[in-house]
Amino acid sequence: MAAREAATANRRPEARAPETNPRPKAPLRRRSEVTAVSDGYRQVGSFESDPPAAIGLGRDVIAFGLGDRVTLVSGRERTAIDHGGPILDLAVADRLLVLSTETLTAYSLDGDQVWSHDAGDAYAVAGAESRECCGVLGADALRFVEVASGRERFAVDRTRPGTTDDAFLATPTGFVIATWSFLTAVDGDGEIAFDRDLSAVVRSVGVCDGTVVAALQSDRLVGLDGGSGEDRWRTELDARQVAPVGEGSVLVSAADGVLDVAADGATETVPDLPTGDVYASGDGAVVCSVRDGTIATYVPDRDRFDVAVLTDSVGVGGTVDVEVSNPTEQERTVDLSLDVDGCSLSPAERTVTIDGEDSAVADFPVASVRREGRADVNVAADGDEAGRGTVEVEDAASGGLAVETALHAARIDDGVAEIEVRVENVGGVPLDAVRLLEAGTEATDIAPGDAWEGTVTRPYEPETRVSVGLEVTRGDRRREYAPTCTLPSRPTIDAAVERDVLRATVVVADGVPVEDRLVVEMPGAGRVRSPVTIDADELLLLVPQYESGVARIALDALDAEKRVRVPGNGTFTPPSSTGGRDRDRSRSSRETGGTGRSQNSTESGESATPDRSTASTDDPSETSLSPAHDSVWSGSDEMAEGRSRSGDAADNRNRSNERTSDRNRQSSSTTNRAERESSRDSEETRAEDRMDSSVRGPTEGRSESGTEGEPFLSATRRAPERASGVGHAIRDRIVVENVGEPVGSVEIAFDDGDRLSLGRIDHGAAASVDRFVAAGEAGELTLPSAAVEVSGKVVSEVDARQLSVSDDAIGVLATVDPDDGALTAVIENGTDWQCRVTGLDPGPDGSRAPLSTAVDVGASGTVSATVGERPAPGDAVPVSFWIESDGEERRIDVLAAADGDAAGASAGGEPALTPGISSDTQVAGEYSSVVLVFENDGDEPLTDVSVVADGDPIDSMFYSPARRERVDPGDRIEHYVDLESGYTEPGFEATVSYAIDGTEQEYVARAAGPAVDDVSAWTDDLLAAWSIDRIDAANSSPEFPSRLSTPPRSEN
Repeated sequence: MAAREAATANRRPEARAPETNPRPKAPLRRRSEVTAVSDGYRQVGSFESDPPAAIGLGRDVIAFGLGDRVTLVSGRERTAIDHGGPILDLAVADRLLVLSTETLTAYSLDGDQVWSHDAGDAYAVAGAESRECCGVLGADALRFVEVASGRERFAVDRTRPGTTDDAFLATPTGFVIATWSFLTAVDGDGEIAFDRDLSAVVRSVGVCDGTVVAALQSDRLVGLDGGSGEDRWRTELDARQVAPVGEGSVLVSAADGVLDVAADGATETVPDLPTGDVYASGDGAVVCSVRDGTIATYVPDRDRFDVAVLTDSVGVGGTVDVEVSNPTEQERTVDLSLDVDGCSLSPAERTVTIDGEDSAVADFPVASVRREGRADVNVAADGDEAGRGTVEVEDAASGGLAVETALHAARIDDGVAEIEVRVENVGGVPLDAVRLLEAGTEATDIAPGDAWEGTVTRPYEPETRVSVGLEVTRGDRRREYAPTCTLPSRPTIDAAVERDVLRATVVVADGVPVEDRLVVEMPGAGRVRSPVTIDADELLLLVPQYESGVARIALDALDAEKRVRVPGNGTFTPPSSTGGRDRDRSRSSRETGGTGRSQNSTESGESATPDRSTASTDDPSETSLSPAHDSVWSGSDEMAEGRSRSGDAADNRNRSNERTSDRNRQSSSTTNRAERESSRDSEETRAEDRMDSSVRGPTEGRSESGTEGEPFLSATRRAPERASGVGHAIRDRIVVENVGEPVGSVEIAFDDGDRLSLGRIDHGAAASVDRFVAAGEAGELTLPSAAVEVSGKVVSEVDARQLSVSDDAIGVLATVDPDDGALTAVIENGTDWQCRVTGLDPGPDGSRAPLSTAVDVGASGTVSATVGERPAPGDAVPVSFWIESDGEERRIDVLAAADGDAAGASAGGEPALTPGISSDTQVAGEYSSVVLVFENDGDEPLTDVSVVADGDPIDSMFYSPARRERVDPGDRIEHYVDLESGYTEPGFEATVSYAIDGTEQEYVARAAGPAVDDVSAWTDDLLAAWSIDRIDAANSSPEFPSRLSTPPRSEN
């Protein structure tokens, strides 16, 4: 690069060619949008930097590659985009294109990454706005790549091998490549337009107005025809660098300073720009000088006034309005004069005073009309011509057309704006016809003072200006109008949690009625879409909370939404007095007779409804829920009803059964489940609330101690009749009730060693003891017996109970590593439908992390996460999973075993390439890519590494396997897998093979996740829902305890 620094600097900037399709201007605004470079420049900013590695030019912006960032300069403004790696080259087309080693990435000019694709050995990129393809240059080939998607359209071989010092820029019709002394032009179809040997090394290249300007090492500056390559002119000039782009001329940095070189070879000095490399944006509005570690920004010194003719048509008595702008920062006074062909103006001169960087409008009344039709308008400022325009001249005295038009948005219906058009005849003669051009609608005989109204529709795009075409006729006179209006802004949605409801307010803009589908998504309650019409300014919505998580309120077609986190009603919420798991109490009880479980084991189950006994209607801190969405973790107080007591245990059971009945009736009033689910819920609810009650003393005659004046304690167990699946947590509750005299120092002791003090229990009061229990294997789950003690003496007992464990549901075997909190869960599908793990709460904090792991019938899958708190070995850790099956989503509350030896060891224990999903993944629109990441997290290097993906969604035309000879510890492989469109939840498998010390290893991982049709709909949540898991990760499952339980706790 040191040998040809000037040429390299010119190659690195993206050459923005002159536009073949200039942007349309307002019909009668004829002022020049670009000031000639010879008008002079003034500096507006500067900043220090290292020499830029690459430079790209857009229409109104200049991009600099500085380190691992791209800095965009536009006038006084400067924006940085973090690319995250070294930059080889830049181009500014409709996207910002950043070329790195083996990768080409596209960003929006706001800094959002759009796509990233493999670039092979390319070292240069060029493109221009409004061009479908950019050029990606390597030593042997030029690739044409679609700017919108990053897909390669085709490639052509180069006429000769190139080097990294090649100059490469875009032209209006293709690309120009300078290699040593050769200059080659390639058109948009990849055909060679010309291939010239200029007999001297090309230092730098630029293009302007169809001319390719090349600076040669022989101190010559050459202008070539952009189509044929023929010489247009040559001049002796020690030119060091040519700005890559210009319109009528280009800037050239020479030994004596900066020159302005026109397309015909005319040369003019530019004294306001310092020596050094110089770059101009496509519209000439921004110029940057790079010199001695400083990048300085200049803009044209537009001291002259800028004028524009604002009037569309005029007649006698009307005015021609002219807007004049002051580009300087000082107040200025200007004498304006106006000349309109065929008209007499009175007056034809105006004097206007304008503040700095402001504008003013001067009006020139029309006194008489000599000739109708389109007339030229000339504006002079202080005696010099300042601008031109045209105006439609009518003779109002002879009955010219005089109408007023209006356009406004009337309503927005399902994403379509209905726009009303109004034409009023304000003249003195009738109009023959008014016609709406696009619809062909016509009205005739519009009398003076009358009006015509019509309607058109447009796709709703917020704050977009729209127009319609109108034609008004009278006799042989015909005139067209194009009234405009701005569509209202998108409705806003505000939402906040108030007690047990979510309060949402939808506000429409400008009072324009809105019809759409209102989408309400509440955690635990699913999604509801309802048609809604907002005629007033706002809509108030109150939605009851169900579970904790993120709620979403949206208008479907208008893409207006609000997401808000709701606390729900108590996921993982313990009784208020405990404030969480008490680590000072005895650790969770676990039976050690574990069983190894295979990956495809079907001895598991899932409860359609968690333990129904937890749904409290007494605790004011809880909201009444649909039973289908209650959580087993919700805290409750079921002892506050019916406090009249007797010493008879049967009475206790009767009162409890009455409470159960009340609870079932209340739950059924809120459930929205299908009839099948409701029936199953009712059956389970009745089964769960059966209770064992035992009131017996330690010795014969204990019942006599319950006479008046003595304490009398009864103990009642409330637990479901069966466990709803392997790993599913159930609540084991024991209620201790005193129907005698007050008693202190009450304790409860469980047969498995757990013990809890209940303190004092007054007459008529009760204390409840809760803990969660889960089965680690199919078969039976044992709830241990318990004894109630007063001052060390047993006064009441509860027998052990054996619960059957469902084997036809979804089982979860979860482990947590106490050292790092790593959670690994094997999901075993024992149902008759494929299921998908859609969410995980590794809490306990009530959050929900999105997942997307499919598990086929009779198979198993593995998911992983990290818990927030580090459990102690032997703990049972509460975790919640959301499972979608048979068209419904439900939550499963499980207990995970805290055991470092049991947590997620890889098969065989060998170092492996750990799979993951890169943040560059985007599965949206027509072109989608999943970026797999495989990292060597072992201590040994891996050799002969290959990754081969296979599956129906893979786009085989663009896919190729990844292979690396060596992956060192800590190193990683990024593997791009392009997917075809049309899949809502694509998935595929990747076979990973490698060798460690000559020993070959191999495993298979499955990647899966969601896809959307629109690129704009891709979100971070969808990215987070993509996962990749080793299919064989659960083949050698660790020993798992047959029973898990949390420590007992009580509100007393």
